[in-house]
Amino acid sequence: MEFSVSYATINDGFMYHDKISKHHVGSVVHDFYSKNHAASGTAEEWLQRIQNNQVLLSATGKPVAPDTVLKAGERLTYFRLPWAEPEAPSSISVLYEDEHVLAVAKPAGLQVLPKASFCQRTVLGLLQAYQQQVRCKRYAGSQQPVPVHRLGRGTSGVLLCSCTVAARQKLCRDFRASTEMGVRSSTHSSGTGESEGRRQQGAAGGCSSGGDSRDDCTAALERPLGKTYRALVSGIVEQDEGEVDVAIGPVSYPGLSNGLFAASPSGKPARSLFRVLHRHADSTLMEVTILTGRPHQIRIHMAALGHPLLGDPLYGPGGAPMVAVVSGSRLGAYGDAGNAMPGDCGYHLHSMDLRFHHPATGAEMRLTAPVPAALQTPQEAAACPAAGPPHSFA
Repeated sequence: MEFSVSYATINDGFMYHDKISKHHVGSVVHDFYSKNHAASGTAEEWLQRIQNNQVLLSATGKPVAPDTVLKAGERLTYFRLPWAEPEAPSSISVLYEDEHVLAVAKPAGLQVLPKASFCQRTVLGLLQAYQQQVRCKRYAGSQQPVPVHRLGRGTSGVLLCSCTVAARQKLCRDFRASTEMGVRSSTHSSGTGESEGRRQQGAAGGCSSGGDSRDDCTAALERPLGKTYRALVSGIVEQDEGEVDVAIGPVSYPGLSNGLFAASPSGKPARSLFRVLHRHADSTLMEVTILTGRPHQIRIHMAALGHPLLGDPLYGPGGAPMVAVVSGSRLGAYGDAGNAMPGDCGYHLHSMDLRFHHPATGAEMRLTAPVPAALQTPQEAAACPAAGPPHSFA
C-alpha cells in the first residue's frame, strides 16, 4: 500500500533543544550557537537570531541575550522560523503493519528524522500523517509509529518502526544485541588461529579477500536481527566475496561540531560481508550484509575496500571523507554549498532485506523491498519490472 501527502509550500518552523554540559559552562549564548551549530549559520546569522528573540531559556520561556553566561544543566530552545524545505519524495509504501510494528519502503531522497533543511518532509512527518489518517481508524488507541533505526537520506529500502513502547524497547535491544554478536564473533575468530588466507589484510587495512565465509554467514543468520543491502560500487571488485572489518568512529570535519563518522583506528569495531552479484564495465553490483550497525557503515566499508559507492560525494578510497569535494546542488539537506555532508545523495544503496523477531509474538519475520533498476542484476531486470526511480532527488 502506498501512502502519499501533499506538502505545504512553507513549513511551520521547528523547535531545537540543547542541554548545556559542563564543557560549555561559562560560555556565552552567542558563542555556544556559532561554534556548536556552525553548519546551521554564521556567527552573524546566529547573532541576528538571538537578537530576534528566537533563542529562549527553556525553563522560563524568556529570550536570552547574546552575552548571557551559560550554566550547567540549563536548557536552551531555538525556534527556527518557517521556511520552504527542499524538494523530497512525498510517499512511502507500507510493507507490513500490525498493532505493534510498521515497516515501510523508504524512497531515496527522503530523510528519516527532522534535521537541517528538512523538518516536515521526512519519514517521521509521513508517519504522523499516516497515523492520523489511517492507523488511528484501523487500530483503535494505536500509538504513533517511530523508526527504530535509520537509513541515510540517499538510501532506499526497508525501514522498521515500532508502534508501542514495549515493541520499541524490544527491537532496540535486538539491534544492540546483533551488533554485539557481530563484534564478539569477530573477536572470537581473531583469537582462534584463523588462517592467513581467511584474514588477509589488504590495502584498506581491514579487508579480507576471498576465503570461506560460511561461519560468518551462519553467525549472521543466528543473530536476532539482520540486514542485507544492494550497493553499486565504483570500479571492478576482483574477489567474489569477502569481509571488511575497518573500525568506524567520528573524525574532525568542517561544519560538523561533533565530527563525521568515517574509517578510524580509534573507532568502534564494524563488520560487513560482501558478495559480488554482477560486474559492469566500470562498476560492480554488490550484496552487503552488515554484522554491526555503525553510521554510514556500508558507504565507509566499501570505500575502505577501495571501491566507494558510485556517485558518493562524501567518502573516498580508504573510507575517509573527501574534504576538498564541493557537493553543490546535492547539498540540499544542509543549505549552502560547501564540503559534502552525510545527507547528500547521488549514490546507489538499498536496504533490500530485513530479518527480525516480532517483538510481541517472537515469530521470525522477513521483509523485503523491491529493488530499484540501478541495483538489479541483468537476470532480475529481464524477469520483472523494477521499483520506481530511486534517485530523483540526487
